[in-house]
Amino acid sequence: MFNRLGHIQLNFELPQVLFRLFCLYAFLLPFELILEMWFGIDTIFKPFRIVNLLIIGVFALQLLRGGVRIRQDIREDMFLYAVFIYGLGISLFRMMTAPFQLSYFGNDLFQSGLYLLAFFIFKTLELTPREMIRIFWAFAAGMLLNSVYMLYTFVWLRMYGRDAGFMDNPNYAALGLVAAMSFFLLKLDVVKRFSRQVLTVAAILLLFYVFIITGSRAGLILLILAGMLIFFFVSFWKKVGLITASLVLGFMLLPRDTPRPELGGPLILVNRIMNKLDSEEEDVRFFIWRGVMRALEEEGYMGMGIGQFKANFSHYYQQETHSFIRRVVDRGYFLSTHNDYLAILTDYGVIGLASYLIFFALSLRKKLLQLQQPAESREHRFLLRLSFVILSFMIIFGMAAENFQNQLFWFLLMFATSTSIPIHIIPE
Repeated sequence: MFNRLGHIQLNFELPQVLFRLFCLYAFLLPFELILEMWFGIDTIFKPFRIVNLLIIGVFALQLLRGGVRIRQDIREDMFLYAVFIYGLGISLFRMMTAPFQLSYFGNDLFQSGLYLLAFFIFKTLELTPREMIRIFWAFAAGMLLNSVYMLYTFVWLRMYGRDAGFMDNPNYAALGLVAAMSFFLLKLDVVKRFSRQVLTVAAILLLFYVFIITGSRAGLILLILAGMLIFFFVSFWKKVGLITASLVLGFMLLPRDTPRPELGGPLILVNRIMNKLDSEEEDVRFFIWRGVMRALEEEGYMGMGIGQFKANFSHYYQQETHSFIRRVVDRGYFLSTHNDYLAILTDYGVIGLASYLIFFALSLRKKLLQLQQPAESREHRFLLRLSFVILSFMIIFGMAAENFQNQLFWFLLMFATSTSIPIHIIPE
């Protein structure tokens, strides 16, 4: 508004602006490719990335206006920051001692840096359990809308095949779907009104059906793990429902000679699992992992530098016999390590990997200790359970995917490792 001197007076609280921006950021995560798919605009400025930059800008303004208080309950995050600090150091060393691809270094550092800054800013906010849940509601709403689009293209347009909707990769779509299903499964245990229970069940069924469309075998492992953890948190009748759903899923996955139901299209996940069981061909991931070990024997375990494994992918796999990897090498492309821990070991070295593992160990230990303490409210108890489930399957997901350049991974990581503030100390 304008004051008497005609100057613009900004009457808003920057922490609340950041909270709303994070809600928008969470909602936009499933719409990574919407500009390209609907409007033909191929740009690095994805919707979520624009909001990420706005978050950084507002945080910088907050620093200029009055500084920021670093919370003492995020000490374990220092080990995550240490991964990048060491990565920068080893990269500078490699630049001076060996051939170094600056383009890969710059691209990886830019993307990871954006997500790491968002991670740090999120951890500085003093959010209540209710505000944390509102942020995840925004993410779940985005996943539901993307799921409706996937259902439309799959069932109505009959575009059969592994799909991710507006997301870039079916495996990350599956990761988001498992997180959203975990949210609604835990919600189902606290929702009392019948109408809301019906809507929650409908949301779970929609998410589960499009989860099958993604065809992600790694996602299936996450879903099983999430279901096992949620089983211990929910009431008796919800346990019965989870057991029934598990039996139905197991029946669908049983090999048999009769045709499998299509339910609007081929059950892609079921077919992929069955084909894999019938196939004697070794998964391409194992070829990649063996190549990683050869590269480490050649380069050492102190780290190649940020982005340098992919920069030298053709060199490490020039003698590879696997047909798919051979085609990638011949075209001058690269494949990710398909494993977070090996990816960190190659680029950030054994010191970076040790720091990363310590970060996860301390974060998981903190969540377990928090679960053993009395919860302040139903929202607080729900939030602790959800964050523990997400953190647990994030650790497992890293065994089958490389995540440092993925925005969804960083969002789930910052949500799962955050600690909400007690309601009674909220500043007025």
